[in-house]
Amino acid sequence: MGFFKEIGEVGKYFKAAKAAPEITFYSESSIYYQNFRGTIEAILKKSDYKVLYITSDAKDPVLNISNDRIVPFYINKLVPFIFPFINTRIFVLTMADLNKHHVKRSYYPVNHIYMFHAINSIHLQYNQGAFDYYDTIFCVGPHHIEEIRKTEEVYNLPPKRLINVGYSWLEELERNYRRISSQQESDKKKLLIAPSWHAGNILETCIDTILENILPLPYEIVVRPHPEFIKRQGDKVKKLQEKYGDHNNFFLETNSASSQNVQESELLITDWSGIAIEFSLGMGKPVIFIDTPKKVHNPEYKKIGIVPLEDRIRNLIGTVIKPSDCIYIDREIEKALNNKEEKRETLVNLRNDIIFNWGRSSEVGADYIIQYCEEKQ
Repeated sequence: MGFFKEIGEVGKYFKAAKAAPEITFYSESSIYYQNFRGTIEAILKKSDYKVLYITSDAKDPVLNISNDRIVPFYINKLVPFIFPFINTRIFVLTMADLNKHHVKRSYYPVNHIYMFHAINSIHLQYNQGAFDYYDTIFCVGPHHIEEIRKTEEVYNLPPKRLINVGYSWLEELERNYRRISSQQESDKKKLLIAPSWHAGNILETCIDTILENILPLPYEIVVRPHPEFIKRQGDKVKKLQEKYGDHNNFFLETNSASSQNVQESELLITDWSGIAIEFSLGMGKPVIFIDTPKKVHNPEYKKIGIVPLEDRIRNLIGTVIKPSDCIYIDREIEKALNNKEEKRETLVNLRNDIIFNWGRSSEVGADYIIQYCEEKQ
């Protein structure tokens, strides 16, 4: 979309916001609609409010939705200029570091709500102060409550509204997986390699060793680079395709908005990506962690004095191996797949311990938003 068309979208948004000033969502990428979807659908079902949805991704599925109560706007380069002037009762985002860089919060008395797009802890893989300028946090589990309150204490921050919501995308992933697994199984099983994008991740360290040892196996091998890795190191992704693209069981997936391969894969190989928790707790399937350097975006994380969730449950949900041991990864895969059924109950129990409101998180989030809008009228 050209610059002048984007200006037109800005004008349309502010006109729509005058008529429906209650609820606006913002998404940086098409992948985040999956995190918003359940809550939006519950809002539409439980109320008469319209949902205004700003997206900075021209491929966002919301742009193709035919529902006059979901009103989408494509605004990308002009986001930093319009955010301070957004005047809506509720503004829901998945964007960490609000007000820290070029994208500022609204000047108006707007309730800025952060909705997580990962289950991970807040103090290791996010920048220090990533959530300081939010008014309300939709917490996934008890770990978020504990970590945010401790962060407020350590840095003398004003308390936020913390809502025990849960994680609707995990619920949707579980439902879709049950539906797929109840259908006829495909002839060829899949293994998924989905690393994070931090320095020293799998694609920068041991991907060749892994592929050389699993491409001979009777599986379709799906390599799914993180969107940030594709954006920042697209040349390495291209070289990976050039090197292994001739193998008939190798597939490089660059569409992170699709969850089909995540749902269909028998096992996940990753490093510090949040997808591991979703894969194991959402579908009860095995994970192999390659023990690459830790993904640390907050060098002050130890000040909080809480072991991050992704550290704490790593050995509970999967198997951890050193990069140097990837020459034996075929054995680890066989072992993990043989033991997956006996581990499933453990994963379900763990999920119930660390996720709020299993099966109804969308309704809980929607109820808070609707109630807040009604109280402010």
